[in-house]
Amino acid sequence: MGTKRKQQHDEAPPPAPTAPRRLAVLIGNGRVDGPEGGLCLDIEGIDRDLEAMAAVLGDAESAGFEVISLFEPRLIDARREIARIARSAGPEDTLLIYYSGCSLKVGGQLYLPMRDADASFIEATCLDADFLLQELRHSLSEQIVILLDGCHSGAFFAYNRGVPNGFFALSSCSADEISYGDAAGGAFSRLLVEGLAGARADADGDGVVTTDELFRYVLPRARAGGAFPPTTPQMWSWNLPQPIALTHVRRRIFLSYRRADSAVADSVVEALEQQGFGVWVDREDIGGGSRWRDAIAQAIQDCDALVFLMSASALESDEVYKELAMASQLGRPIIPLQLGEVHLIGWHKAELGQLQIVFHDAADEARQWLGDLIAGVRKACAGRAATPAR
Repeated sequence: MGTKRKQQHDEAPPPAPTAPRRLAVLIGNGRVDGPEGGLCLDIEGIDRDLEAMAAVLGDAESAGFEVISLFEPRLIDARREIARIARSAGPEDTLLIYYSGCSLKVGGQLYLPMRDADASFIEATCLDADFLLQELRHSLSEQIVILLDGCHSGAFFAYNRGVPNGFFALSSCSADEISYGDAAGGAFSRLLVEGLAGARADADGDGVVTTDELFRYVLPRARAGGAFPPTTPQMWSWNLPQPIALTHVRRRIFLSYRRADSAVADSVVEALEQQGFGVWVDREDIGGGSRWRDAIAQAIQDCDALVFLMSASALESDEVYKELAMASQLGRPIIPLQLGEVHLIGWHKAELGQLQIVFHDAADEARQWLGDLIAGVRKACAGRAATPAR
């Protein structure tokens, strides 16, 4: 009598959890046809804005957004892409929508023209805030960001209700102001890119640029004007438990120096931050109430490399020695920038004598030494991975 063999079925393993996605739609349009075939509006530089934003948000190391860029799209294409991305986002996903170009205020409300807008029927043929907010209310995302660079963009919320939860919006100007730019792009968009691409917007020094920090970065600079007339960016936030992380500072550098070398330190900080490095400097980065040595120790532990302004006075400093010794013990690369004549002895000779030293030349107006220093920092950091913002 045969025996029945029990059939065994391997249970399928549970699906692996998916990481939160970061989704961005970038829309730019500066051209609107007139009623008789001519151009009603023609704003230059919009393509540059989209290219710059796509580069900074799409950087896998610092931001990690999946970027869709629409330059001079038709209204139906812009609406469809907004709806698609809003409906595809989950609760843990970050959703960002950016617009650069001509924007119009009609009856107190803001309208964003696309390439096929009809100047005679603005309300009927332009992207409006009501549609955008409606699609975002239907989205499951609880981290939503809108960035608007256009005239009267502060009118975005005029007469609109039903803002989605987890929402942040930032506009280039108030409802009654004009936005400015040139062939290189919008003035406000440049500030956004500066804040997102570098480390200067990272006010608390934690290595992440958040929505609130981005606003605090662009506001005073837009108000100050400069090459363009001043504007007043507007910010809205609704039911957002904490600021949304936008970008991660690419690398963190600890600067070890003596106060006598502050002028050179300022040049180094500015140059490194312009290259996207976050620089920890004790005169700025130790907050009130912090324990000085604990803060320094934590900063060295968190850094990717240490730049040492190697002057005669710095080599005599016990505090500088402790910073260098800790960095060496932790295996952090040290890049010395030699200021003037120095004499290495003892520990300094053993630890620093074999390193490639960059020489500061105060007489070099081109500041080639800064380029050499940045190259040295990049090389030193090459083996250390940064964590994208989440």
